[in-house]
Amino acid sequence: MADQELIEQHSLKQSFVFRSKMWGLILKRSLANFVSGSQKQHGGTSLKNAPVIAASHTELWNRYDNTQNWILTAGKIENLRIAVRQINGLEVPANSIFSFWKHIGNPNWGKQYVIGREIREGCIIPTKAGGLCQLSNALYDAALNAHFEIVERHKHTKVVKGSLAEQNRDATVKWNYIDLRFKSEYAFRIEAELTATELIVQFKSMEKSINESDNAFVSQAVASINDCFSCGNTSCFKHPTGKEVEERSGTTAYLLDEAWPEFDAYIAENAKATDYFALSVHNSRLIKSARYRWKNGSGRLVKNTNFAALKRSIQLRIAAKRKQNPFQAALKADDLLARKLVQSIPVDCTHIVISQNLLPAAWQSGIFGGRTFDVLMTRLPIENLHRQLDEAHNLHPESATLNDFRAPESLVNQEQSALNQARKIITPHRAIASVFTNKTVLLDWQLPKTDAKASSGTEILFPASALGRKGAYSMKQLAQELDLSVTVLGKATEREGFWENVDIKSFTKLENVRLIVYPTTIEHQPRLLLKALAMGIPIITTPAAGLPESTLVTIVPVSDYEALKTAFLFRINEEK
Repeated sequence: MADQELIEQHSLKQSFVFRSKMWGLILKRSLANFVSGSQKQHGGTSLKNAPVIAASHTELWNRYDNTQNWILTAGKIENLRIAVRQINGLEVPANSIFSFWKHIGNPNWGKQYVIGREIREGCIIPTKAGGLCQLSNALYDAALNAHFEIVERHKHTKVVKGSLAEQNRDATVKWNYIDLRFKSEYAFRIEAELTATELIVQFKSMEKSINESDNAFVSQAVASINDCFSCGNTSCFKHPTGKEVEERSGTTAYLLDEAWPEFDAYIAENAKATDYFALSVHNSRLIKSARYRWKNGSGRLVKNTNFAALKRSIQLRIAAKRKQNPFQAALKADDLLARKLVQSIPVDCTHIVISQNLLPAAWQSGIFGGRTFDVLMTRLPIENLHRQLDEAHNLHPESATLNDFRAPESLVNQEQSALNQARKIITPHRAIASVFTNKTVLLDWQLPKTDAKASSGTEILFPASALGRKGAYSMKQLAQELDLSVTVLGKATEREGFWENVDIKSFTKLENVRLIVYPTTIEHQPRLLLKALAMGIPIITTPAAGLPESTLVTIVPVSDYEALKTAFLFRINEEK
């Protein structure tokens, strides 16, 4: 491509003069800040429930980007993900000055900022931590809406199409000599977040209520501006060499933990060769685990956290030996693993498919900002899980297992917020799918291949341990009333002697089973039931098992003993 005429000519001498002035101003501002002793505000919760007094919404992805420079916008969004965590939740006292750089800090060292877009000397160029001006713009815009006192603000020298600079509501920043500072006569709270499409900044306060924008400014004309990725001037010393940023089209990142065959089949149909895979356990010659063997992760760009996964396994074993709450122990271990996995997502990722147990930590990390995401659902949302267990516990208050399967409120809120923003909910589980009717991708359960065939078995199988959340109380009542001999799969129990007056047998193999009775309150992965279906064994269960009703599957309501008894007698009489 022939060089186009540059709007502004650049030279090494000009760049040296610019940088010399820049470092001089940085030193001057550092000394001034030291003398003034400006304070850094801290996060708090006293104004968390206060009304919103002002807000600013700006688009993350610039509609005027071209195919060459969009990667700089992707880098900008990654930088915003990092920066918003530094200011979200800050509570600023009355008459205290908020300083942008006081809270963001030096972005050039140790903050994991990446190459983004920056306007410098008439060009949009790739630079580390580029794009933070969108956050300063939004803060300034919200401050104007709240009628705060602006202590320091600097306009951009060039107006980019699609930015707040067009409305003269922008505030450029440059570490640390070009700052944005403002204050209010009353205390306020700053909240900042990235959705899939927007940067949202809002202020909250109990003292004042302002929601109207200050539109006193005249719109600014868009400036002519060079773009280092598409201007064609490859001879310019500012032009990227290819080392500064990797040019790739948007990809999907798969953050995966336990492998389900249903999800594996879904990924096989939808994943592209260029997509990125981050696996909790990557099978190799040294590590082999059927539970974490994702067939469609092999041969692709794969990141694994084998060490973190091993640490999780050890933590769960220790928790089991100490008889700690298994659900809470698993949630805590998953949180640590997820924090490792999310660190590996490439900047050019525009969509994420994530296993549900990794979701709360991923949401808290902010990785979904500027991206769409789908969730591979393996259990009910914790909020719904709590509700079902509470209802069952009201019927059996003596049950400890119906009262200990709980998660902290903060984790419940994180998961619920993430699920509300998810684009799709992907699951084969009918009960889970019914919670998200408008955005569910309902998969078919995959029946395992088996050579075993059901013979004329005589056993009635309860396919779980004697726990309240698995329907043990209903199973016990049924066995006592009808004088049944019951085969029990698990060894755990509600209490010593739980199965009094019931003839109990230990499970050996499915070939001996005539009928499965499973009146469970919770069952998220009914693998044994699927194997039984593949063998033609009939099942009586509840919607909690997630199976569709069929000639072999009878569904009865959860905790409805009379319906269970009726279904059992019908099935037994039908076989005679």
